[in-house]
Amino acid sequence: MNDMLLTLVEQNLPPLPDTVIKLRDYIDEKGSKIEIKGVVDIISKDPLATANLLKTANSAYYGFSQEISTINQVIALLGIENVKNIVMADSLRSRIKINVSPYGLDTNLFIGNCSKEVDFISNWLNEEDRKLSQTLIPCAMLLRLGMILFSSVLIKSKKDKEFREALKANDFKNIALIEQEFFGVDHISFLAYCFDHWKFDEILIQTVVYAINPHSAPPSIKKKAYALAITNRIFEPYEGGNDYNTNEALALVKEAAQQDVVFDEKNLIKHISNFSHNLPTNN
Repeated sequence: MNDMLLTLVEQNLPPLPDTVIKLRDYIDEKGSKIEIKGVVDIISKDPLATANLLKTANSAYYGFSQEISTINQVIALLGIENVKNIVMADSLRSRIKINVSPYGLDTNLFIGNCSKEVDFISNWLNEEDRKLSQTLIPCAMLLRLGMILFSSVLIKSKKDKEFREALKANDFKNIALIEQEFFGVDHISFLAYCFDHWKFDEILIQTVVYAINPHSAPPSIKKKAYALAITNRIFEPYEGGNDYNTNEALALVKEAAQQDVVFDEKNLIKHISNFSHNLPTNN
């Protein structure tokens, strides 16, 4: 682990709130003996966690036709593991200050594009695999977390200009290469480390691990990894939605089909078209 990454891990990873830790540990420790009442009791004692969970469950991400007003309803509709992942993702998003200037990106546009990534996963997959969509939404909510955390360390260590110049010298292409030069890891791979550190559901950890090389994923993870890889390609931070990235995403669909992982290509193209014209170029 290089010095920059060590600094990030030791000093800049945000801690989870007490309620989230209690919820995570309760679910993990109880296993098959878990009681819904226990989950509800932990969340309901935290008004902010309760409000955020209900807000997310009622958002367009999940597309439920009726308003969800209780934690019990959320659990019945999404399952305990999904609820745990949502609560964890919500808590992290609300605790992190975002400034991605080291990447030469406009922070407000970046935040908007992060929201579009979640919208895209929801709109695209809800039409063909609702369960897959529900599983991946917490992943999509935090997909660019590594960029945010990398930026924070770069600014604090006064290496932000050096990093930005390295990106510029590479024409803002293949940002993973520059991230690896500075941190020894790219931001997607680092997200997998973070998920493991915070003890997210193992399925989500493995999904992110294989999002870079989904063809290598085990069968139980493969479709999830391909879906995240496709989203990552379409919403590439600098040229999201352009023809090159769209074609790369469609190539992943064809590659997945060769491994018996099937996506509706016409449905994907429709949703890419809906989002791509709203993705500004950043640099």
